[in-house]
Amino acid sequence: MATLRQLSSGNWNAQVRIKGQPAQSKTFPTQEAAQHWAKQLEAVTKQHKTHTIYTLGMTYCDSRLKGKGSYYHALQLVEQLGAAFPQPLDEITPQQINDFKLRRLKTVKPATCRTQLAFMSRCFRFAKRELLIDVANPLSEIALPQASKASDKVVSQGELMLILNELSPTMRLITELAYETAMRRSEIVMLTTDCVHLEERIADVIDGKNGTRSVPLTMRAVELLQEAMKRARAKRIPEGRLFHVTPHSVSTAVRRAREKANLDDTVRLHQLRHTRITNVAKKGFNNAQIMVVSGHRDTRSVARYSHLNAKDVIHLID
Repeated sequence: MATLRQLSSGNWNAQVRIKGQPAQSKTFPTQEAAQHWAKQLEAVTKQHKTHTIYTLGMTYCDSRLKGKGSYYHALQLVEQLGAAFPQPLDEITPQQINDFKLRRLKTVKPATCRTQLAFMSRCFRFAKRELLIDVANPLSEIALPQASKASDKVVSQGELMLILNELSPTMRLITELAYETAMRRSEIVMLTTDCVHLEERIADVIDGKNGTRSVPLTMRAVELLQEAMKRARAKRIPEGRLFHVTPHSVSTAVRRAREKANLDDTVRLHQLRHTRITNVAKKGFNNAQIMVVSGHRDTRSVARYSHLNAKDVIHLID
């Protein structure tokens, strides 16, 4: 059971008591944040005889995604799906899910709906395989909306500068690092001082999307990381981290900066990674070399960067 109280400082303290477990307490600047934390904690720590998609999703996030870049986005999906399906797992039918899909397709892009349904299906598989809950997956016969085609948008230097001019110093560093290194947002925000080897011009990605790897750094990336380390020491960010932000907050900041700069919605954070890999491919790097920069493990993932304009390869031909 959760208890909330407002402190003399104006902050809110939440305390969660679960039978047979020690009480847990945490303080937040707003009542809403305190309630949100308590709700999530109860969903994970209670012994649920009957799971809902919310409690199952929270359990999945806590046991499989915590510490990964996808964690905060997954929490959002859990909130959305939990609101749409409050009933116990075994009462969710394929018809209800199909109706949900049709409703969502009227208000969101197919890719967004596909992500929600795919995550929900993953939770059902988790319930059966790891929690040993005998429940059928109602999404097994549901056709997912078609995945959207990956964008080939290359962000120009001018567009990048317009974005950077609208960002806070921390978000500016992260965004330009994405452009200079082709690292994913989660890989950048999880960097620690131990991961950065400036003399060797290498940054280590630990437990990234495709495992652990080393990223080659441009001279500008070295300058940016030097600034990030200086700021991190001044702010006393714990655990040697360079940044104290979430991956999702970086995307949000870039989206807002793009809107302020009146740029097209194809200018997104992930397109900075695509732009760097494209620029590397234009220099004549082969697929193996491109994969060192991009972190891809499958040559099929970098095949799209091989289809460049004829003008891009003229300087490579005698």
